[in-house]
Amino acid sequence: MKHGLEKIEALLPDFQYVDDDRIITSVGLTASLYFWSGHTPEKRQAIIVLFEAYEEAYGSELKWGCDPESWQTRKLAGKKFPKLRDYAAKLDEDDCIQWYLSSGEHREQATEYAIFCLTERGWHKGRISELYFQLPRSHAFDPHHRKTLDSLLLRGIETLNPFHGRVGLAAVLPEQSIHYEPEAFDLATRYRTLYIPGAGDFMRAPYGPKSVDWITIVGDVLAERCDGINAYADHCRQLGITSIRHGNSLVMRAGETPEIGPVEEAISEAYARINAALRPLRDAAYNSMGSASNWGELRFNRFTSDLWIRRFDQRDAWPPVFPLDPATLIAGSIPKKKIRLKTGQPSPCHGRFHRPGTEKFGVILMPGDIAPYWLNLGPHGEFLGREAITWELLAEL
Repeated sequence: MKHGLEKIEALLPDFQYVDDDRIITSVGLTASLYFWSGHTPEKRQAIIVLFEAYEEAYGSELKWGCDPESWQTRKLAGKKFPKLRDYAAKLDEDDCIQWYLSSGEHREQATEYAIFCLTERGWHKGRISELYFQLPRSHAFDPHHRKTLDSLLLRGIETLNPFHGRVGLAAVLPEQSIHYEPEAFDLATRYRTLYIPGAGDFMRAPYGPKSVDWITIVGDVLAERCDGINAYADHCRQLGITSIRHGNSLVMRAGETPEIGPVEEAISEAYARINAALRPLRDAAYNSMGSASNWGELRFNRFTSDLWIRRFDQRDAWPPVFPLDPATLIAGSIPKKKIRLKTGQPSPCHGRFHRPGTEKFGVILMPGDIAPYWLNLGPHGEFLGREAITWELLAEL
């Protein structure tokens, strides 16, 4: 563990960006859990307990939070900042919990500790909820801190019943991250394994995970795309992946400690195996991980986002080579012949598939990947059933 951390820390001058003595981009250990029914009393209680557990473990580091009504910065030491438990007690099911606590001296600073949640409302349809927290990267390499991390994560899996989730080393940005997307893109082009948060993560989470990470979590409902959790666990074993069953989820870990993955190094075999297992579940219609560029600065767009999401599929997919040809990168080549693939059949090619008549969700399959089922979910992720369908090849990659 110590050697892995030393290797990463040696890269600190390359991955940590400082502006006027303020750290604006760095690498931290982050976790995201995406779950349904965040408007219900049961899930709200689970969120409260997780926030209190995080504060019990790391509360001495936390200094400020975002006022839930105005989103202005409020010092936690002051009496004006409410307790989450008290605030949530006043909400009805059509309200949402949006809560953010952080360490650091400045809001425009990338901090080591933070926890955030945003829940769906009762009247929402197809909207998901998220709980996110971050810790110093060293915590992934220290047995004592790992014990606290595992306890918090496993409690979240048990009580939130995530649709999917991930934990690993990631780009850490200030709370208003949109201004620092160019720095995140720059980091991504040098570190393949580093997870990059995207502008569309929350809105696209109902369609599946964006990418693999050190710890990848697949919920029972999501696994129905691959014939159910037992069949999916068998498939993972066949790929050489060790997983554990916890709550209503399958938890896969790519090695004892997370990696940062400099692009000049070979693709991590452990991450690549889990990526292969995740591919039929992955969101292949994500669009862009970045916002619009006002001054010509390089941010993720839909073309480079597509390449980044596919970075473990093939070595030459990432980093991008400039100048880009967006017409070919996102679409691929026009199929030489029409290929239709029924659920359960292996793909004969590397391509982008969709269900004719639908645009919101698609899959990218490589030769031998099994075509997934189509999920039918209720307005708050209720599992209504799965369909065996016919996928159609949109483009060869």
